[in-house]
Amino acid sequence: MKNITITSIILSLLININYSFSQTKNNTIESPLEYANQRNEAISLIKNEKWQESIEILKNLTTQYQNDADLFYLLGLSYYETEQFSNAIIALKITLESGGTILRDIPTGSAPSNDIMIKIAKAYAEDEDKENALLWLQKGFASRYDEKPFLKGDPAFKKFNTDDEFLALFGNDNHTKITREESWTKDLSYLEKRINELHYSPNHSISKTELSKEFQNLKTKIATLNDEQIVVELMKIVGSLGNGHNLIIPTSPNKGALKKLPVQFYQFNDGLFIVDAEIGFEKWIGYEVESFENTSTKEAIQKTNKINAKDNDMQKLWLGPYYLGLPDVLKGLGIVENANQVTITLNDRNGKSQKVIMNPVSWNFSGFPKMPKLKDSEQPLFLSKTEDPYWYKLIPENNSIYVQFNVVTQKKTQSLEDFNIELRSQTSKNNVQHLILDLRHNHGGNGSILPPMLKTIINFEVMNPDGNVFVLMGRETFSAAQNLLTDITKYTNAILVGEPSGSKPNHIGEAGWFKLPYSGLMGLVSTQFHQTSKAEDHRKWIAPHIPVNVSSTDYFNGNDKALNIIMNVIKSDKN
Repeated sequence: MKNITITSIILSLLININYSFSQTKNNTIESPLEYANQRNEAISLIKNEKWQESIEILKNLTTQYQNDADLFYLLGLSYYETEQFSNAIIALKITLESGGTILRDIPTGSAPSNDIMIKIAKAYAEDEDKENALLWLQKGFASRYDEKPFLKGDPAFKKFNTDDEFLALFGNDNHTKITREESWTKDLSYLEKRINELHYSPNHSISKTELSKEFQNLKTKIATLNDEQIVVELMKIVGSLGNGHNLIIPTSPNKGALKKLPVQFYQFNDGLFIVDAEIGFEKWIGYEVESFENTSTKEAIQKTNKINAKDNDMQKLWLGPYYLGLPDVLKGLGIVENANQVTITLNDRNGKSQKVIMNPVSWNFSGFPKMPKLKDSEQPLFLSKTEDPYWYKLIPENNSIYVQFNVVTQKKTQSLEDFNIELRSQTSKNNVQHLILDLRHNHGGNGSILPPMLKTIINFEVMNPDGNVFVLMGRETFSAAQNLLTDITKYTNAILVGEPSGSKPNHIGEAGWFKLPYSGLMGLVSTQFHQTSKAEDHRKWIAPHIPVNVSSTDYFNGNDKALNIIMNVIKSDKN
């Protein structure tokens, strides 16, 4: 371990004395206004990554006043970035003792307490204090740190990459000779541990005893199952956890690399249809799926519930068809006998049926499916730019603006905040009376960046009392998009149009990553409870005020029935 300097010892003593004193006596600031100005200056310096310049200001502020954990957090980050690791540890520990911080948009930092614990672990590692580095790693993991698989390659821990104690935290050991059965057994044990370590409430749908029994039963079957079958069984176990943020990504770099059928399915109100296809299979687009071998489509969808850890039945409509496109899953659920050759009965528009044999194709998982664009047809507005995270279009003939919000993220070219500043400017400049927010393709993302969009919606309603806010929603309105929808219903009188949402107003969310040490299989476990609505709100979804189901006829004809109804409502208001 590097020598701790006299300066850091003195700092530690002074900080701890001052901090202890602050618990029993009020902090007195002679000039509150000057303090506030300096605080703003420090935050500005931090956001511009002027770490060294910020340190003196932050030291002065934290000496004056010890009740603001935000400043100790910023001081800790500044020390860390300037490689003053011992001082960083002291400041970050004080942050934790104060209950942490919720600061956002701070470079190189992340506010949750478990992230701060990992930052402390990194500081100890940089200071070559292995014992404390591993101790704080364990503390972070026990507090549901959700980026664990990516820490092994972190430069701060490069000296530990072959260390047995370090590797053990990730389920690995240095044994080079290990049988297939032993490696899967170790993976299963690690996954069980990680679920109990990560999940906000691992036993709300299945008891700890039952969960352990499921893992033990699978361990006894390893020798009789191939890798793909084991993956499907793991999907069933994760599915038993019972909420939509738990899942196995059904492919991996090492083992269990599942294949998919060369077509994409979508469940409309009039049946399951093929909506997209690989090259050579395009002729089947538009056909209805009657059955998978001897299993009816309705029954097959129902069987996907075993692996679909859904929040509600809207998620069954969204992800059920996706799972039916995975032959190994079809076999694992007992829907088909041969995963290498799947027979599907299809009906054309005239009701004529035929059996089609489909062979799986290789693929790379890139996220869950969205409703695809139409083939060889002009795209309706809601399908025209689904790849764009957020965009808008003025509809002057109806004094409206259409805003499509497809993923909760930041564009490199325009932040979500800047986009919303532009939106507010456009609505004001063009005398927009009606705002239409489309969340039908939005599966969520980084919920911490949502406030600008919510502010826009609230501001619009306040500034346009004679107008309306409409929200288009559906089965894919999930996670952070669900949080936004819930907030909109809390703070505005928005008119909701479409299908019920894909999640609950209050739901277990976030997504903590796991990576099994030997198979390389990856997945997510939900780590936090999102109480966006009232505590007594136990609704399975948010229902629309104007229900609009999606039919295959409307889709293939490029008819956006939900948006058309909104336009009719606007026109009727004019009359």
